[in-house]
Amino acid sequence: NFVPPGYRPLDAGARRMTLMGSKPRAVGEARWSAAELLTPLLACAFALGLVLAAWYTSVIHPHSTVKLVGKLLWKNASVRPPVLLVLTLLGWAGVIRVCRSAGMPLDLVLGGSVQPAGATLRSACVLLALVVGFRAAHVVASETPGLTWRPWLTTNLSLHLVILLAALLPAGLSGASRRSLVSTLVESVIAPFAPVTFWHVIVADYLTSMAKAFSDLQLTACLSPGILAHYGDYYATEHAGYTRSTALWEEHHAACASSRANAVMLALPFWWRLMQCLRVYHDTREVKNLYNALKYSTAFPLVYTGYLRKLEPSAWNDHAFVAAAILQSSYCFVWDVLMDWGLPKCADGLGSRHGSQCKSGFRETRLVFGSKAPYFLLCAFNFSLRFVWTVSVFGGLPGRGYGMFVFEVLEIARRTAWAVFRIEWEVVVKVYSQNAARAIAPEHETMSLKVARDSSSTGLYDTDDTDSAASHP
Repeated sequence: NFVPPGYRPLDAGARRMTLMGSKPRAVGEARWSAAELLTPLLACAFALGLVLAAWYTSVIHPHSTVKLVGKLLWKNASVRPPVLLVLTLLGWAGVIRVCRSAGMPLDLVLGGSVQPAGATLRSACVLLALVVGFRAAHVVASETPGLTWRPWLTTNLSLHLVILLAALLPAGLSGASRRSLVSTLVESVIAPFAPVTFWHVIVADYLTSMAKAFSDLQLTACLSPGILAHYGDYYATEHAGYTRSTALWEEHHAACASSRANAVMLALPFWWRLMQCLRVYHDTREVKNLYNALKYSTAFPLVYTGYLRKLEPSAWNDHAFVAAAILQSSYCFVWDVLMDWGLPKCADGLGSRHGSQCKSGFRETRLVFGSKAPYFLLCAFNFSLRFVWTVSVFGGLPGRGYGMFVFEVLEIARRTAWAVFRIEWEVVVKVYSQNAARAIAPEHETMSLKVARDSSSTGLYDTDDTDSAASHP
């Protein structure tokens, strides 16, 4: 059983400390300090300075701030995934921080010691420095006339490769965390042939929010060979027939974006999560896991109708896509509120004890906020981002470039908020409810003994058999 980044199993003493409200020191906490953020932030600032100096002194490209930001963040599918990964790490650092501040025993519900939020923040800053550094290499190289090795594509592909190698290295920055995360990712991919823990669920749900990044990676892999094949055009045609990389990208984009491989990559994270639900159902036989599996299966009609829209544009396919999107968004929103956050809850009132329908109400145990109002705002926030795709369908934002980047960033923001309150509900169910049950059990036992003694004193248990009477308390 693998645990989140930085985990080590807690011993009995640490678990008792967590149950009693004390927080055992997270792994690596003593070795981390805010000063360790200084180096990656300085490297990031230096690289960004190179970018600005090269761009605004350029004699080749126009001094457009919008174009510069686009090159750094959203220009195309080869640019976005590393940036989204940085934002995901920053969001997870925020999740840890909020949960710790709310007094949640993360170590207990996630299975081991969680590394401090600052350590995750440091990893995000190191990755950000890498991203900005490679972007600086691209911008500076682009200002050199006569280069034909296609700097922007080459540097972006190199950045992807460096991130992959850094994740797989056995040692280095946050080595234990990376190994744990990679192990969890592998087990999520091979579901249902691997165990599923709460940490597996969190990671796999994050992958569903990164589904478009998987699609971007497929687009990059599909388009890159065709662009790099023109490597020698500049010399082969004596400087006359060199085709810009942007033009080649646009030339091949439609074929790659409407391919079956792109649709499969978009659907893969949902397939992995579906397999996890079926594995949990196999292990527990709880029917709710089948409904959860059905929720993830609603993504497949959406992906398929989106594929048809690209392959054969028509009003019918547009209507089918909108219908599939409404179904998927509605199901997911209702599940978020009812099951993942447990906000409306059946109260244990007199009605439930007498066999009639119990009264529904708002969950009383709230750890992040004491008031109900922020939770209603959370539901509104989640609803709006679940249906933000309507902005693209009705022409509010383009489906490519900065429009797609905005959608992906909003989804990461939604997933970050979801994770905080999903963990909160897990803590309520696994810690507070169980502790309450253990506290109530002795009280019920004491009451039973008292009733038995009272009944005995009134002759309820009196019989003619002395031995039989003595056997009752």
